[in-house]
Amino acid sequence: MREPEAMQILRVTTILPAGLPALARDAAGEGFGMLDVLLRDWADGRQRFTGAGEALFAARDAEGRLCGIGGVTRDPWVEALRMRRFYVAGWARRSGIGAALARAAIGHARQSGAAHLRLRAPVTAFPFWEALGFVPIPGNPQATHALAIAADQPLSVSISRQAG
Repeated sequence: MREPEAMQILRVTTILPAGLPALARDAAGEGFGMLDVLLRDWADGRQRFTGAGEALFAARDAEGRLCGIGGVTRDPWVEALRMRRFYVAGWARRSGIGAALARAAIGHARQSGAAHLRLRAPVTAFPFWEALGFVPIPGNPQATHALAIAADQPLSVSISRQAG
C-alpha cells in the first residue's frame, strides 16, 4: 500500500464534513448503507461520537475531496470499542487513505484506554482489516473481527465469542 500524498485525516466534532451526502450516495450505490445510517443518526442526535472513547474521523485527498470516513463507538454487546461507519470511496481505495483513517481511529481508541476493538465488516473488507491486525471471529453475529490494542490485554474468549 503506498502512502497517499498530502492526505489529511481530520477529527469530526460538531459538523459533518462537506461532501458526505455524495460519499453516502457512492456507498449506497455499492450496496452499503452505513453512511445513510451515519447521516440519520447524526441528524437526530442518536450518535454523534461523543461518548467516552468515541471519535469520528474524515479523510480528504490532496485536492481536498472527502474520500473516506469512519469512527469508533462503545460496543453495545461487550466491554470494548467498535469501529463504525467506515467507508472509503472506490476511487481512493488502495492508496493508503483507508489504512491511515483506520490507524487514526485505532490510535484514538488506544489513547482512550480501551483494551479491545471490534468491528463487523463485509467479506470484501476482511483482507483490509486483517492486514491491520484484526483477527477473525468465526460464528459471531455481532462482530466479524477483533483487535487487542492494550499491550497487556490479549483477546479473550468473552470478546471473541459473545453469544447472540
